[in-house]
Amino acid sequence: MKKKPSLIVDFDGLICEHRFPDVGDPTEGVQEALETLQKAGYRIIIHSCRTSFKFKNLLIGDQFDRIKEYMKYYKLPFDDVWVPDKPIEVAYINDKAMNFNNNWGDITEKLISNSRKYK
Repeated sequence: MKKKPSLIVDFDGLICEHRFPDVGDPTEGVQEALETLQKAGYRIIIHSCRTSFKFKNLLIGDQFDRIKEYMKYYKLPFDDVWVPDKPIEVAYINDKAMNFNNNWGDITEKLISNSRKYK
């Protein structure tokens, strides 16, 4: 059995609108995109600098738990929240890596076409 490839998805700006240090509403199309990618065989890993020690005096509460609660509240599929250092991945989905501009459809289409080589 092949191991599922992981997609690392940034939290602020991709999962939710930028409202740092607050958390914004889910971005348009995020739920459908994550559902489609998960069904295509990807593991969805949420990554955020919110969990960084640099923000410990700025952010209230455990950000790891806050992200997990947010994902569950909005019924956004995910497999894990990555807290420590940079994880190993198939791709980073970030507003700088794949030129995210509220284009979940384009990103999903590119990743689905790439997912065929992992099956």
